[in-house]
Amino acid sequence: MNRKLILYTKALSDFGMFMDLIVLNVIIYAATGSTVWLAATMAARTIGGVLSSLFSGVLADRFNRRKIMIISDFLRAGIILALIPFPNPTMIILASFFIGFVNSSFMVSFSAEIPQIFGEKNVLPTNALIARLTSISLVSGFLAAAIITDYLGYKLTLLIDAATYLISGIVLLKVKWDSPIARTKEIAIGVSQKLKSVWTDIIEVYSYLIVAPMLMFVNIVFLVGAFAGSSHNLGIPLLAEDINPVRQSFYYGLIWAVWGVGSVFATYTLPKLPWLKGQKIYFTCFISAILMSTGFIIFLSGINIWIILLFAFITGIFDACFTTLHATILQRTENHIRGRIFGVGMLLKSLGFAGGFVVAPWILSHMTMPQMVWLMHGTLITVTLFVLGLALGIVTRGKKVTETKEVS
Repeated sequence: MNRKLILYTKALSDFGMFMDLIVLNVIIYAATGSTVWLAATMAARTIGGVLSSLFSGVLADRFNRRKIMIISDFLRAGIILALIPFPNPTMIILASFFIGFVNSSFMVSFSAEIPQIFGEKNVLPTNALIARLTSISLVSGFLAAAIITDYLGYKLTLLIDAATYLISGIVLLKVKWDSPIARTKEIAIGVSQKLKSVWTDIIEVYSYLIVAPMLMFVNIVFLVGAFAGSSHNLGIPLLAEDINPVRQSFYYGLIWAVWGVGSVFATYTLPKLPWLKGQKIYFTCFISAILMSTGFIIFLSGINIWIILLFAFITGIFDACFTTLHATILQRTENHIRGRIFGVGMLLKSLGFAGGFVVAPWILSHMTMPQMVWLMHGTLITVTLFVLGLALGIVTRGKKVTETKEVS
């Protein structure tokens, strides 16, 4: 069976993920009218990811990643279906937590398995295709959730959402690929031994990052980027309400959809850049993060829909560049530790989001929404510029050492 079917199946589950992201936020904000409840829903999803990422990397390196992905899909379908008879705010927050937990487990196993499925040499074009499909899923998922919820109600949206996860899980049951036997070994029996094993794995990842400073820098930017990301995730539904309170869900989906079109454009362009090799991939990643944040600041500071959509498109381009290059850099690591590297990356993303969703509502109580975005994305720009300076220093010193050796 064509292994690219795995990528299209993942895109289908992404479609469902983006649908539930919109519909749950719209339902809880409509029911409560509170930014605190909205932030709590997003934070619950993120906290679930944080807790999952503590173990998902270890599980991805020790157990069959394909089976983890299949179980995750079926669990997500069950969680979404449980919301149909119980759509109250408390249940939505609980469901968001468990969705975040399972999403993290799925993504770590999926990302770590890409080189195994498609080969080490095909990582960048495969990641570009993944980012393209994810962006298409985002565009269609957000628009579908907005339109279906607006016209036919949230229950049908949730049913379609659950169906996408079920189909994804069934397809993965049919598709098989070679998986190293070493990953199937059991974790030591007993709670204390399990904790010791997890701690040993974390130390190993830390030691790996210490001797790879550029990888460490990328993860620092990724952490701060997740923190800043909470501001636009909270800000966009508020911006949509300012544009048109009656059709908030439509404009909420439209803004993200146009952002997704920009992401699709980037994924077609990125693999065609012949110079994107060696150290240049790190610097392109850093510059993309800076331009991404600048775009979010600009379009979340206005009210004109055409300016908002134009800069949402531009922001989507650089956001896709940043996330695609980040995944590619992490996938360059050795297979025996790659799952744990992605686990750390998912942990950093989750911690950044969780911290952001705690801070953002507090900032909103003292500042306007655009000021919140300026402050949080300005932090990412500042940190990235500092990291960029450190990275340039490392590369420059490395070149001088190489030139000295050649002369001697």
